[in-house]
Amino acid sequence: MYSMVIKSMPYKVSSYGITDIGLVRQNNEDSWAQLPELNFFVLADGMGGHRAGEVAAKEAVKALCTHFEQTLAIAGPHLSLDEAYGLIQLSIEHANSVVYELSQSDLELKGMGTTLCCIYCHPKGIIYAHVGDSRIYRLHKHSLKQMTKDHSLLRELVDLGQINAHQSGDFQYKNIITKAIGTEKTIEPSIHICDAANNDIFLMCSDGLSDMLSSKEIAAILNETLNIETAAKNW
Repeated sequence: MYSMVIKSMPYKVSSYGITDIGLVRQNNEDSWAQLPELNFFVLADGMGGHRAGEVAAKEAVKALCTHFEQTLAIAGPHLSLDEAYGLIQLSIEHANSVVYELSQSDLELKGMGTTLCCIYCHPKGIIYAHVGDSRIYRLHKHSLKQMTKDHSLLRELVDLGQINAHQSGDFQYKNIITKAIGTEKTIEPSIHICDAANNDIFLMCSDGLSDMLSSKEIAAILNETLNIETAAKNW
């Protein structure tokens, strides 16, 4: 699952998203959405038995977009960067509550959850947030940087120095995430603000992409492709 946003100053945003069920799963547990008139973009990768992961991802994306759009309509279009930051936090917390309550009300959905990441292109900067191991990258002047830090057991062990980067590819439990939407009653998302320059590309993707391609390979595709739609189809 991957979605790309390219920002050109003073304020022109182009986006393209695509999802692929892949060769392993029967259900597509990825979901993405955009509010192009608001320059807001969301991606989720669900988890859980049967169809639970698919439900979690779709409901989280829907709840996040709805809350963000409705609250922004009430607050007005001229929120400051700090106010928009707070709105995104509230919207993610709302999405978490929706998925959590749904999982508690249906035995077939018990224990479901989903990763989540989003980007809001505010006139004063880019606000980006995530929960879980779905990632956001930024291509700036042909150089790719991972903007998010995975909420995962592997990332925690690397940070603690118990596993080095060379060992991480062989780590048996690398897909265990330590934070997800809907698995707990409350959530604390990671939210950050960065600037943006002409022709920057922001890539959101689930581990279906980041587990298969290295950062070097992702950067090469983005740099060698003429437009973001073609790049997304070339993974």
